[in-house]
Amino acid sequence: MDSESARRSAAFVGMATLPIGAAILLAPERVGRALKFGDHPTALRVIGAADLVLVPGLLAGRRRLPWMAARAGLNVAIAAYCAHLARSEGNIGPKIAASALVFATAADTRTILALRRGEGGSS
Repeated sequence: MDSESARRSAAFVGMATLPIGAAILLAPERVGRALKFGDHPTALRVIGAADLVLVPGLLAGRRRLPWMAARAGLNVAIAAYCAHLARSEGNIGPKIAASALVFATAADTRTILALRRGEGGSS
């Protein structure tokens, strides 16, 4: 992946994160039911807000590397929370979410590596 493709990939992540983060922040009960997450509206609101904080940097940041790295780190933290929910409550939704976040983080890592090459390696 070249540098321009990596920037487009980061923008795509931002475009996907915007509606997801907004939905989670604004309607956590509805999202929780739809995703079979159980009753955790406060945690979901925090996740939605954290997603939305990253959107401006992913979409329009002069440097996208730190925003993508933060996105990947947030994915790992959310996946860990989902794994905890899956173990403690046995809901299927968090298991699926944790798996999806692992795959998303792997894709994000590819973008991060390309951005690192294109942005000179410094954060």
